[in-house]
Amino acid sequence: MKNRKREHHLILLLLLGTLGFLTNCKEFDQQVKKPNIVVVLADDMRWDYLGAIGANSVVQTPNLDKLAAEGTLFRNAFVTSAICTPSRTSILTGMYERRHGVTFGSNSVMTEEAYAQTYPMLLRENGYYTGWVGKNHTPVGKSEKGLGYKSGVMEESFDYWRAGHGHLSFYPKNVHDIFKDARADNQIDIIQEAVDEFLGIDEALETSQSFLRTRPTDQPFCLMINFNVPHSNGTNSMKQLPDDPELYRSAYRDQTHQIPLPADYIAYDSIQTPKLPVHVYNGQYLPSYNWTKTAKSLKENQIRTIQTVTGIDQVVGKIVEELSRQGILDNTIIVFTSDHGLFHGEYGLAGKTFLYDIDLKIPMIIYAPGVHQGKVVDELTLTIDIAPTFLDFAGIAIPAEMQGKSLKPILENTHTDWRSDFFSENLFMEQNYPRMEAVRSKDWKYIRYYNKENDQHHILSSIAPFLGEKPIYEELYDLRNDPNERHNLASDEDKQEVLAMLRRRCTALLIGAKGGNQLPKTYISDFEDKEFRDSVALIYAGLDFD
Repeated sequence: MKNRKREHHLILLLLLGTLGFLTNCKEFDQQVKKPNIVVVLADDMRWDYLGAIGANSVVQTPNLDKLAAEGTLFRNAFVTSAICTPSRTSILTGMYERRHGVTFGSNSVMTEEAYAQTYPMLLRENGYYTGWVGKNHTPVGKSEKGLGYKSGVMEESFDYWRAGHGHLSFYPKNVHDIFKDARADNQIDIIQEAVDEFLGIDEALETSQSFLRTRPTDQPFCLMINFNVPHSNGTNSMKQLPDDPELYRSAYRDQTHQIPLPADYIAYDSIQTPKLPVHVYNGQYLPSYNWTKTAKSLKENQIRTIQTVTGIDQVVGKIVEELSRQGILDNTIIVFTSDHGLFHGEYGLAGKTFLYDIDLKIPMIIYAPGVHQGKVVDELTLTIDIAPTFLDFAGIAIPAEMQGKSLKPILENTHTDWRSDFFSENLFMEQNYPRMEAVRSKDWKYIRYYNKENDQHHILSSIAPFLGEKPIYEELYDLRNDPNERHNLASDEDKQEVLAMLRRRCTALLIGAKGGNQLPKTYISDFEDKEFRDSVALIYAGLDFD
């Protein structure tokens, strides 16, 4: 009897041990299978310069097209702020600009507290090896070194850093010391070198410039690749040097006649009726957009844009090839997108910040493990959805402050309800641009503009609509019948009911985007006056959203 009890006891111990072993194996397996993440972000790239979209017959993006064919192509992807810094900050935080508070040209800087809740920092906290390559345009932190780009906070928060703050030029060695030791001279090939260094698993050399160490193969990784092309800072600085690759000297130049001018293009000297009244926007261009003024100079920029987009495409192809060679492609999420679009002279406009689709709409492809190939999504998706998507795939809790939605259910065909419209905004108040807000659904677009003469400190202008400021101009577009947003219906008698409904909806979405009456988690270099700061805090505390 005692022997039998001893046998039962041993069997029970073995079963418990086996169960514990299997549990540990399961936990280990889940940890190992956390997906790697690669983000490729173009700069100022319009949605219609992606070959897979089919809107441009000249541009060649075979690697991106293949990625779309083997992943998911989003045909209705948008940004919520169509200018560099707030858009890029929204991608990192999953928040609207109105909430994160990092507004272009405002001297606002993300605090360390807010930065800790961005997706790369949350991934790193949960065991990811992280890298940042190329351009950074989000100022972060304060230290004895300085504020924002001078603080060193971002450089020290990544395992691998090979990037410059602000613009890179097409020849980054002339702008940022961190690229001085690169073998290549042009931006795209220098970024390719850094990508190769990060992805490589051979012993890396330690350098004071790039903070290199060999990437551990027992950790999932997240690599963010940020180009400064086809932004005009990159394309305008191209010189077709003898040592430049042929792609950037001569490619596509024999097809100039095949590149069509954009629909609704108006040369600057031919503008008769401005798109917007002059009291809303005076129509003056920044010198960096002078290439849109004539058809000839626009054609030259189009060629350079297509060349650099093809260069980005080649980098994506090499990334996929290397991931496949290492046997980790099937456990890697790859996202390709842009920080916003860009006007190429449509309606006589140039640049960004506007809330027309030309500026808001962007290319987006997601390749994800186990997702049905060749999927095309027409849902309204936003770049603020990227951060929660990564956390969802990695099994990390999504912070309540994130306002985007995980795309994982859409990618896996398990979603039911999705957004039917979205809010967008421009809070950049310099260079003649007006503040504006919009709501867009699949059928309608409503935009409202505010008087520049009412502009004040940006932290007050951002809440001015809650304090009673009224718009000075409105636009209403029937996107089903007018996808190019040519005909403003805001004054049409038979559209007043729709207009009233969208006004209310825009206000409701604005309240949601603001997310409460707390001050943004930002440092502001010109916000040191205690009396002014205290008065602003009092105004924020008294905001009424009813």
